[in-house]
Amino acid sequence: MTDSILIIESEPSLSKELTSALTEAGFVVADVPDYAEALLKLDEFKPNMVIMDKESVGIEGWTACSELHQAHDVAIILMGKDSSSEGWMRAVEAGADFYLKKPFSYLVLVARVKAILRRYGRSTRGNGSENRNKHF
Repeated sequence: MTDSILIIESEPSLSKELTSALTEAGFVVADVPDYAEALLKLDEFKPNMVIMDKESVGIEGWTACSELHQAHDVAIILMGKDSSSEGWMRAVEAGADFYLKKPFSYLVLVARVKAILRRYGRSTRGNGSENRNKHF
């Protein structure tokens, strides 16, 4: 089984680039333009991870992240332009596993996705899947 990622991004060109980079890295990817569509897609798609742009989810980004974290067992990478310590702190408090400041390298994104999925045992790939039921 292949790891799956749901992207929430309203900018079509960025969504396409993210999808391409993650697909090339071997992930199954679905994308939606906003949080409302993401909620509909989550039950159908059942991703291992959600990557979302805090500025383009359609509601306040911190709130969306917190709701996803509380309602779904899914790893979350939150993207945004805020590079302050407060931005990082708010992302973690909202339930994000990582805050990725824009602009960023797609190589860094793919490496971070693999590390998070492996670390939390959410990966369906060989590395780390044996720890799926362990809590860290």
